[in-house]
Amino acid sequence: MPADLDLYSIFCTVARCGSLSHAARELYVSQPAISQSMHRLEYMLGCTLFTRTSRGITLTSEGRMLYSYADKAISLISAAEDKLNRMRTLQSGGLMIGASDTLCQFFLLPYLEKFHTEYPEVQLQVTNRTTPDTVELLKVGKVDIALVNLPVVDSALCVRDVLKVHDVFVASDRFAHFKGRKVTLAELAREPLVLLEQASNSRKYLDDFASVCGVTLHPEIELGAHSLLVNFAKIGLGIACVTYEFASDAINSGELFKIDLAEPMPPRGIGLISLEGVPLSAAAERFISIVMESQNIQS
Repeated sequence: MPADLDLYSIFCTVARCGSLSHAARELYVSQPAISQSMHRLEYMLGCTLFTRTSRGITLTSEGRMLYSYADKAISLISAAEDKLNRMRTLQSGGLMIGASDTLCQFFLLPYLEKFHTEYPEVQLQVTNRTTPDTVELLKVGKVDIALVNLPVVDSALCVRDVLKVHDVFVASDRFAHFKGRKVTLAELAREPLVLLEQASNSRKYLDDFASVCGVTLHPEIELGAHSLLVNFAKIGLGIACVTYEFASDAINSGELFKIDLAEPMPPRGIGLISLEGVPLSAAAERFISIVMESQNIQS
């Protein structure tokens, strides 16, 4: 652009006021400063924008054409600045979050409720995918932040641990012969197993653990939702590997019992991820702080 935005803004004020003195009072500057700015704009554009008379000023044909465009541009910029300010103060805008069905159901819901209660004008959008798919959505900008099953090792991501969880095997009384004793993973591998599908990070974590133990798991049933694992185990269709924190109701009620593994699986994490080095929106920063504060974690 041959002239800076301030000159166009001053030009629009002068054109609207129809007087250099009136424009000077509105902008809280001296009349000579306004006159100098208009001379500079005319020089840069190479045309005359105003006709000066004893009664004030009027726009030339070139001035009228410029004003028709510049006024709209200045108004749009002003509207954009106002919208940015509303987004910054969480009075508008949106937040796109990625997470699996399980993490939405058992972890994310209360935080979504709290955020929505505090900032009802911010539109929330939640996309459910497995952890690997969610990571890809984050990288291509389809979500702003994501809640995933850890570990996720990727230098392009900023990972915040928010919860430690424990994977356990549970069963109905059909498998009561496993109660009250230590059970090896090799023994369980010979039983009908109900596991999450291989695309999930939770299943990968289990398979990696089994591999370290020298065991290969061949489930009879593979499912896409954690709640289905619990329900299938309840009716005795097999032994399920579940997240203890998300299946504790069924275990505490006695519908399922936890199998005591001779070598328990190490705990793993649930994490909030964002793109490393990419500034977060005010909405994303606030949502993360709500989660971290509730978990008593320093962000």
